[in-house]
Amino acid sequence: MAVNNFKVSIIISVYKDLESLGLILESLINQTYKEFEIVVSEDGNSDEIKEFLKKYNNINLVHSYHEDIGWRKNIALNNAVRKSSGEYLIFIDGDVIPYSNFIERHIQLSKKQEVLCGKRLELGSFFSKLIRDNTLSISFIERFYIFLLLFLIIDRARHIEEGMSLSPDGVLSKRINSKKRIMLLGCNFSCFKEDLESINGFDEDYNIPSVGEDIDLMWRFKYFNIKLKSIRNLANMFHLWHPRNWNRTHRLSNEKIMKEKRFKKEYRCKNGLIKE
Repeated sequence: MAVNNFKVSIIISVYKDLESLGLILESLINQTYKEFEIVVSEDGNSDEIKEFLKKYNNINLVHSYHEDIGWRKNIALNNAVRKSSGEYLIFIDGDVIPYSNFIERHIQLSKKQEVLCGKRLELGSFFSKLIRDNTLSISFIERFYIFLLLFLIIDRARHIEEGMSLSPDGVLSKRINSKKRIMLLGCNFSCFKEDLESINGFDEDYNIPSVGEDIDLMWRFKYFNIKLKSIRNLANMFHLWHPRNWNRTHRLSNEKIMKEKRFKKEYRCKNGLIKE
């Protein structure tokens, strides 16, 4: 499958976790696809991250940050989109590590007026600690995934089926990705910048974590005939274990906001990339 030729920006949402950020950057440096810029979208203004990023001066990297006054991920993401120079955007979170062909697969499968929606394998606490301590490499898990399945299950990994890498042209991957119900996860999706601009980016009215940076995008994209396309098992990544930072109350609060916006038919948010 041919790789499309356009400028790519990969946007990483981060908050203080230098350990994970270092692992992510090393993974991106070793990607099979090389032509992209990295935009570190920091929801804060950490001197530690500024200092940490100085040692990556040999790669195409942009650091976007703002004042740390609480959870403002959507504002940080919109800032990062504005600072990005790519016409194609790939979004990941600061606690996930992509497979070596992650960017290549997103680019191969990209198409205008389509949002590519990937998944992630959620590692358990033991495997996550091994990776953070550099005792175990992501490339090792990627290569020997089948042989590690039992140990991952014992470690209470979640969504272990998402760790299996398949060919885009294979019968199994086509069958898996033909299902109509598609979910957009903020940790693994991509689209053309112009398509994100058509819905005015991320809605900054969501100021607590839960559904505002992913599920909210889905219904707004659909209104503009921008299709959601599943790429399960094609652009794989690992999620490092950590305590959950949102709860059911957060979700219910955000769902109430989203319900009101859907009732008002605010498909293009008013508090996004452009303030309307």
